[in-house]
Amino acid sequence: QSQVVSATVNLATEMAVVWAVPEDRAVQDWKLQLGEKLASQLTTCGYKSSQRDSSKVSSQNVFERKMGEKLQNLKQSGRELAVSWALCAVCLLGHISHLFGVNAPLMHMFHSTGFHLSLSIFTFIGPGRRLIVDGLKSLFKGSPNMNTLVGLGALSSFAVSSVAAFIPKLGWKTFFEEPIMLIAFVLLGKNLEQRAKLKAASDMTGLLNILPSKARLMVDNDAEQSSFTEVPCGTLAVGDYILVLPGDRIPADGLVKAGRSTVDESSLTGEPMPVTKIAGAEVSAGSINLNGKLTVEVRRPGGETVMSDILHLVEEAQTREAPVQRLADKVAGNFTYGVMALSSATFMFWSIFGSQFVPAAIQQGSAMSLALQLSCSVLVIACPCALGLATPTAVLVGTSLGATRGLLLRGGDVLEKFAEVDAIVFDKTGTLTIGKPVVTKVIASHSEGGVNTKLSGSYSVY
Repeated sequence: QSQVVSATVNLATEMAVVWAVPEDRAVQDWKLQLGEKLASQLTTCGYKSSQRDSSKVSSQNVFERKMGEKLQNLKQSGRELAVSWALCAVCLLGHISHLFGVNAPLMHMFHSTGFHLSLSIFTFIGPGRRLIVDGLKSLFKGSPNMNTLVGLGALSSFAVSSVAAFIPKLGWKTFFEEPIMLIAFVLLGKNLEQRAKLKAASDMTGLLNILPSKARLMVDNDAEQSSFTEVPCGTLAVGDYILVLPGDRIPADGLVKAGRSTVDESSLTGEPMPVTKIAGAEVSAGSINLNGKLTVEVRRPGGETVMSDILHLVEEAQTREAPVQRLADKVAGNFTYGVMALSSATFMFWSIFGSQFVPAAIQQGSAMSLALQLSCSVLVIACPCALGLATPTAVLVGTSLGATRGLLLRGGDVLEKFAEVDAIVFDKTGTLTIGKPVVTKVIASHSEGGVNTKLSGSYSVY
């Protein structure tokens, strides 16, 4: 699009970040207009899209919505996976019967060509329908993807087997079980991918759960005689006065106006020792008020807290590609065309020259049958799952797990460099320990006067 300078797309987080040309930024509401236009075009191309509300206030709503969508996708993926593997098990039942010499008529039915044909058709209209439709749509739009290879491999295998079944005089082999097993394994991979996305999303919502859902809003600003009422934290505004009792989590970033207490900020800073807060001190949402009553003036409410800043940092980090991911994207972009060309070349070679170079391979069938089977196999085994999904999913899970453990990674490129680190130098030990010494060893030494006991202790490290 002429209005777009560049864009970064992360399929794992299902988010696109777009930079517009400077001329368009002068137009009023240019973000809304351009966002709606691009979202509409992406939806038309087969990627259901909507403009994301970039305000920090919506962070929790966005993550909750993502969590709900991922749970729904995982349930649907699980149903398709169960049906697909049930079909696969029934398909293999007839083959396994030969290993045990079972001659029951029912087993012969399971092994019949017509039964395998019906299983393939049921696979196409059932669990494999979404994969194949998406793959063919992408092919017709000039942007073939992994599902394109899956669809072409499954449909070509089915087509060749159908011709062999209905015209037996050709002497071709049938392999109806190939599309059934292919779709079963692809759906298994997609289910594992959905679980990884759900785990990453749950890690992020776990950070949001540190924030309380309600706050005690003071009716007036008199700290001595004011009454208070409970309100949702999302309704707090700058300048509101809130009351924080001992044991409460602070609901918003602000400034202490009255009271004295110690606050546990370890969830944000890693520092285990409580910090004393008096009038004029700053407090952060998510930290725990330990032993005193505080009156706090709200300075950064709702989604503008330090915790929300951390969430946005992690989210931005997940959109930054690692060098190996950029390489994988370049290869995967032309991979589908290359595989289709290689499949065609395989068919041409075995149908024309195969009988001359490898005559032993054509002994139990025709050259055309073998050429079709091998060209289909090239499509089937070349699905670029690892290229397109493994790298971004690894970055997604790595950065989200790091955030839940207090380690903020600026992106996939940093994560890749971090793997080469041999030593880390810290300038302070307080953020590395729990602050609670524990006895790790008891050493007893015998002497003439009795037994001397020596205790060896240490700080437990995070």
